[in-house]
Amino acid sequence: MRRNPIQLRHVSSFAQRAARWLRLPAALASLTVMTALTSHGLLLNNNTDNVTAANVTAYRFGQENSWVRVQNIGGANANVIVSYYHDGGALLAQDSCPSAACPALGPGQGWTFFTQNNPALPVGFQGSAVIESDQPVVALYAKDIRRNGFFMIDGNTTTTLAGSNRMYLPLIANRDGGQGDANGRFAVQNMSDTTACVTLTYLSNYTDGEVHWDPYKPGTSGQRQQGCPEGGRPIQPKGTMFRDPDTFGVRAPFTGSVRIETHKNAQGVEANQQILTAAADNYNTIYNPFTSYRAIDEDEMSTTILLPLVDRQVGAFNGFSTRFQIENKDPSKPAQVTVRFEGFDLGNGGVFVAKQNTFTVRGARLCFQDRDDFANCLAAGDRLPSNWVGTAKITSNQPLGVIVNRGTAYADIATNYRGFRPEDGARRVLLPVLNKSYGPVGNLRGWDSWFRVLVADGGSANVCIIYKGLDLPNGEARYCMQVFREATVFQFNEAFLPNGFAGTAILESDRPIVALANIYTDVFVGDPDLLYNGVPLP
Repeated sequence: MRRNPIQLRHVSSFAQRAARWLRLPAALASLTVMTALTSHGLLLNNNTDNVTAANVTAYRFGQENSWVRVQNIGGANANVIVSYYHDGGALLAQDSCPSAACPALGPGQGWTFFTQNNPALPVGFQGSAVIESDQPVVALYAKDIRRNGFFMIDGNTTTTLAGSNRMYLPLIANRDGGQGDANGRFAVQNMSDTTACVTLTYLSNYTDGEVHWDPYKPGTSGQRQQGCPEGGRPIQPKGTMFRDPDTFGVRAPFTGSVRIETHKNAQGVEANQQILTAAADNYNTIYNPFTSYRAIDEDEMSTTILLPLVDRQVGAFNGFSTRFQIENKDPSKPAQVTVRFEGFDLGNGGVFVAKQNTFTVRGARLCFQDRDDFANCLAAGDRLPSNWVGTAKITSNQPLGVIVNRGTAYADIATNYRGFRPEDGARRVLLPVLNKSYGPVGNLRGWDSWFRVLVADGGSANVCIIYKGLDLPNGEARYCMQVFREATVFQFNEAFLPNGFAGTAILESDRPIVALANIYTDVFVGDPDLLYNGVPLP
């Protein structure tokens, strides 16, 4: 098998560059009882000033597992190897296709690898995975958690060798919120064959600037770490660094962002040759929302960000709203940020409503769509109407990264997605997992899905939806529709899709589009929604 890695920085060109390797710093776990990446299974809240007695008690994540679905987008059968690495970088186990457990993956076909089904992975495993293929592939990776009778899931798509020596996690928390219950964790993977010397810089929403450095602020006389004479903390080749509220080092309460960067190591390998990737989770120690996202690499930061799904108090009980976190690439260069919201007031006959404001972001800022004050990032006294759904476009004189969270005030459901750059727009977009009443139980439907399309330039486009699945006539069903700016399609409304459908879709358009897809189930109680970014194809 060819294993020459082709580095991917720009997602929109990924198939053209014959993508071959994927790396997943997914904090993968196999049948383990553990917390946010601590070794003894407990997350203790040691900040008693801000929390209730219930939150001070030990937090247990419960039973956590990971899986990854790999889809062949090449023109021939794919030979795929999934290698699992311990956090210290040691190879522990592998899965492969074709094999006794997995058939050959023909063009357009996929396979899901479950860590709990690999007997070589020990209980309590935490680490990362590398996927190798001799054909272009994409992957949807996810984590699911079962705790105290509740189910939580989230994940995202990843593309080949997405990473750089500088990564950004726009949204992370440490015992924040009204009850000190908002928390986060993250994992940083060294994709290089040499030691990576890594500094973590924490940027606070409260100060709009840098507040903490791990292990110390670059350029100061902090204690040098072995193997990293010019700064940073060492991560072994293919190794993974884990951080959670007990190991952040940043004082609670905290909500903000993290910048991850490298320094020249003791072997003389320059910082820009040490390639990293990262992933972050956000969770609640009282309730059950759980979100997960892939870090944004340096080249994915942009001066224009498209948000195809933004809303205020919509859906059941008018409960669903979004909020998004903005991270500035370089806090030494304050960003002049303009946010323009465009959408429809569903409580007022669907009338079109647009709002716009400009403000400064030095480090990080969180914008709440369901607030009527400064926190909504609009001008003083301005607000979005209740029962409003739409999109947002963010422009800036400095590169930014954006993560959007969406949740409801009346349930544990929470999801998130990464903001899109205009160059992420494509005329063909892959949605690797879609369902219609898949796995029903009694009167419960099982897994369903929906997807949302945004025309990248805000105009209209003719979009053809091509569903692919083994239970479709000749393996395929399609139709076309006109999309004016944006549209949402629910699979349970697609009469020609059979109940039990589990497949994929390719969206083909006469103008560049971006897309999101959400899979969800009514079988489990908790946070059973997974929202992911569609993958652009050539």
